[in-house]
Amino acid sequence: MTTLLHRSSPLLTASRRHRLARVTRWRHGLRDVPVAKLLLGGQNGMTATEFAAAMEDPLWPSRRVADGPHAGLIALAAREGGLTDAQLLATPYARMARTCIRRTGRYFGADDAAGVVAQARAFLAAGDAVVDVDAEDDAEVGTPSPGDLHSPPGQPVLVVPIAHSDCYQVLDGHHRVAQAAAVGAVTVPVRVRRGEVTTPLQDLLGRMSWLDGGRQLYQPVGSPELAAHWPTVRCCVDRFEAMDALLRRIVGPTLSGSYLDVASCYGWFVAEMGGLGFEAEGMERDPLGATLGRLVYGLDPARIRTGDAVRLLRGTRETWDVVSCFSLLHHFVLGRGSCDEVELVRLLDRATGRVLFLDTGQEHERWFRSSLRGWDPDHIRAFLREHTTFDQILDLGPDRDAVGPYADNYGRHLFACVRTAPAA
Repeated sequence: MTTLLHRSSPLLTASRRHRLARVTRWRHGLRDVPVAKLLLGGQNGMTATEFAAAMEDPLWPSRRVADGPHAGLIALAAREGGLTDAQLLATPYARMARTCIRRTGRYFGADDAAGVVAQARAFLAAGDAVVDVDAEDDAEVGTPSPGDLHSPPGQPVLVVPIAHSDCYQVLDGHHRVAQAAAVGAVTVPVRVRRGEVTTPLQDLLGRMSWLDGGRQLYQPVGSPELAAHWPTVRCCVDRFEAMDALLRRIVGPTLSGSYLDVASCYGWFVAEMGGLGFEAEGMERDPLGATLGRLVYGLDPARIRTGDAVRLLRGTRETWDVVSCFSLLHHFVLGRGSCDEVELVRLLDRATGRVLFLDTGQEHERWFRSSLRGWDPDHIRAFLREHTTFDQILDLGPDRDAVGPYADNYGRHLFACVRTAPAA
């Protein structure tokens, strides 16, 4: 007679129960996943987030394996036709290995510079036969311990889904994925662990105070794990192109001067205007804005002044040649600001030397049909003319953000408030 054993039965050994528990953590069978959807994970028992901290690179888990140090080593070797020891030790691959050694004592069989060189050469020489074991969960599917150089032939790449994303974090198999990318493979077979993880970038974006835990991007962030389920609410490029065109018409083909973006969010406009040649700064109430600007746009955090925009503008007599203020004015119209809307635009007026770019919520938007009644482009133009000292108030037309789930919102007109001569 067959006896069915409950998992807690004393006849089922503790080690057997542990093995069963581990097996159930993995989804059945293999799945073909695009190489472009496989992102860097942890190394030598460290989680991806822990390893990102060790590397001092919060975007490590937001980077495709095909763009990471393993693939970079292959590409460099192919381009150079061979690498010296010094060249190998100068690569991001070697930096990754040294970080593992510093934190865990080893990187596969390497525990010093000579070992790192030997590991890199073995990887390059083995071609697509090289596999790695660099995840804390490798033993759960029968792979060897992280101290071994190679997994048994035929072992699948191990991954875990990234939350709110169509991407996966690699738990084991970075070398294999990099080799697949190098030979032009579109997909690789993977075994998927149950559950999901988040990336440090997702966590940071979710902590932005005005997002309230939501998953929207208010400025473009080109990170793969955000592409599918983090909609970019405001594309920004349309407004930037209109600003660029007007400034070149007013100032000439070569742009320079100072620029301030009030309520700068992650700092996208600060970065883009800096790229045009402006000394660009931002003001953002959430201190995470400066952190995100550094991570995703390479901004110097010192370029972002943190605090309430009204308090900051009241506290300075500085002027900037160009100022922008997007999606802020209507909060003051609705009584959510630290002053009324008239004082805000007067502070912006005082801070602007030549051109102020401004948009605001309008009555045609579904979420403002009652609360902003009367705030249409004609009213906004008249409001700016009455409460500022600019010579021209130009309507540059609506944005292109009224699409998809926001089809009944946005379409806000961008206004340019221009002084025909720079302020004295």
